[in-house]
Amino acid sequence: MMRPLRDRKPAAKAKPPPFPSTLTPLRAILDDDGDAQPGSMVNVIGVLKDCRAPVATHGLDWKCTLTISDLSIEDEPAGVELVIFRPEARMPEVGAGDVVVVLSAKVQRFKSNPKSLITSKITTICVYRAATIPVYPASAQVALLPAKQGESHMLLKEEHHQYVSYLYNVIDKYDVPDEAEYQQRVKVSLNVKDKFSLLKDVTDGKFYDLIGQVAKDPYTDEMGRSTLYLSDYTENDFFFHYTWEGVKDLASAARPADAYPEDNNPETAQQHPWVGPYGKRTIQISCYDAHADFIREAGVSAGMWLSLRNVQVKFGRNGAHLEGFLREERNASARKVNVEILDIVAPHPSVTNVKVDPRLKEAVRRWRDYSREKKAQILAVKAAQEAGAKRKFARAGSSDDVLLDGQPPSKKLRAKERRKLRRAEFEKKEAEEQEKAALGLNELVTCEAHPKPVSTLASILEPVMYETMVDGQPVKIPLPFTNTKYNARVRVVDFHPCNLEDFACGRNWTEFDILSDNDHDDDDESDDDSPNATKDASDDEDHGKGRTWEWRFALLLEDASTPSSPATVAAMDKDQTRKRDRDPKSRARLWVTIDNTEAQCLTGLDAVNLRRDPHTLATLRERMFTLWGNLEELKAAKARAAVKEREGAMARMGILMGMAG
Repeated sequence: MMRPLRDRKPAAKAKPPPFPSTLTPLRAILDDDGDAQPGSMVNVIGVLKDCRAPVATHGLDWKCTLTISDLSIEDEPAGVELVIFRPEARMPEVGAGDVVVVLSAKVQRFKSNPKSLITSKITTICVYRAATIPVYPASAQVALLPAKQGESHMLLKEEHHQYVSYLYNVIDKYDVPDEAEYQQRVKVSLNVKDKFSLLKDVTDGKFYDLIGQVAKDPYTDEMGRSTLYLSDYTENDFFFHYTWEGVKDLASAARPADAYPEDNNPETAQQHPWVGPYGKRTIQISCYDAHADFIREAGVSAGMWLSLRNVQVKFGRNGAHLEGFLREERNASARKVNVEILDIVAPHPSVTNVKVDPRLKEAVRRWRDYSREKKAQILAVKAAQEAGAKRKFARAGSSDDVLLDGQPPSKKLRAKERRKLRRAEFEKKEAEEQEKAALGLNELVTCEAHPKPVSTLASILEPVMYETMVDGQPVKIPLPFTNTKYNARVRVVDFHPCNLEDFACGRNWTEFDILSDNDHDDDDESDDDSPNATKDASDDEDHGKGRTWEWRFALLLEDASTPSSPATVAAMDKDQTRKRDRDPKSRARLWVTIDNTEAQCLTGLDAVNLRRDPHTLATLRERMFTLWGNLEELKAAKARAAVKEREGAMARMGILMGMAG
């Protein structure tokens, strides 16, 4: 039962008590440069101004938030929040104006909001009922409520009871609500609902929580208001329509002159280019007060992802398009910020207590899909333009009724010609099948790009010449490299590194690893990241934190048309090898590097520390056997033979030296 708040009593003529040395003034917490910084433990005292009733969380604890104030911040419109996490039975029973002493609370800064307090397992909350606190200098111990289970009031001394009485009687209670208003606030705090919405679902006159990407650098006017352009890549028919040409070309008759006044300034439009999606996918949001200050001071710019809380959506001044408004919340801290910068970088797998918001993931996925769609549309437009140019050229060089080859446009192939084409196509496929059967191609390994013509390694290795003019004379220059993809029929005759355990290498994790096609810079690698580096278990454990693993190995390829296999190559005698090597086409070989993405496609496995994961290593060995047969065994046997030969040579040398001595 909440008791009514007493009227403010004048302090007695007794000397004010000293501030308890074990307590910290709330001003030291509220100020950014105060002594109480995030992470420190403090003891505080304050008069209760507001309370959000306990609500259940996803875990075993409940959550309750108290707002308290003391003499150091009594002129502030808002106080310091105390966030309580504990079982419902241990929640404090408080009322408006009660004095609260909190022992061993932790200072925190949650997101971009002012510093606040949060409880821990050792936190004790002592409540003095306002209705029974006596006039100072009488002790307030009589108003102290019994301790909750697991708590103790042993640390409270008489100096604390005296100061509670003094604080309650002298502090300005103008911002402390009366009983009816307090009960109403507590009741409203229980009406917790998820206000998150996609932009496609927002309507006029409601408040929403939004997640989206900044489509244009924010604009700040002379009044300090910041204007955001936010998109979550969903469409709303009541949003302004941004055309393909960009913002600077939108100043047309179809656009009201006062819809977006900052875009009418050419200098401003040039400073803040449009980088967001086109169409009706972006909403303009006007931000005020602390929200605008945060946007400006945090350097929010185009491309960043934001979470906005409690955004009011309504029609703008032109009455045609929905806009958003982010203002200071009623009964909330004047410095509370409802803007949060989101990080789209995925946490490292070793970090288990951080999870990316699934709503953010879905927004990023829509961004990716939109980017692909936009790219395809641009390619289609370019193709249409090229096709139009070709038709224009054809019309200019031929009559309206006859094509370049002299055939009428409506002329169809005769039945005999169609049968001839089908027969040729069938014979070509049959020849390819016979060639595959003759080569003994592995059906378990298929190519990703089948339509490409098959090239030999000899043709791939042929230098490409570039013809140019030097001093009026034609000159052919060999190109150092060509950026070309080939389709070839090959066999694997060697691999590197020699040990399969080194096919995966570790490197330090970076923030860009959320991108599946991210490729790291080899210059950033340390010496122990090389594929041949060998580390013991303790060294690997020390370096394993904050590291990710990628595939990196190389294969030596030989044309499959060469009538040999790794086994037969190993069994060849010297005469056969010399005879085969005389033919350049037969001995054409090529080393290819397999990067992380290609290795994932080839093996169907994600890279791990193979020295500490025998199961993945066994799976890799089995799948590579499918690719190259018994090549690994032959390579290992050859290495053992070389070791034996070297040991024998060393032994013979030792014998000879002994005989010479």
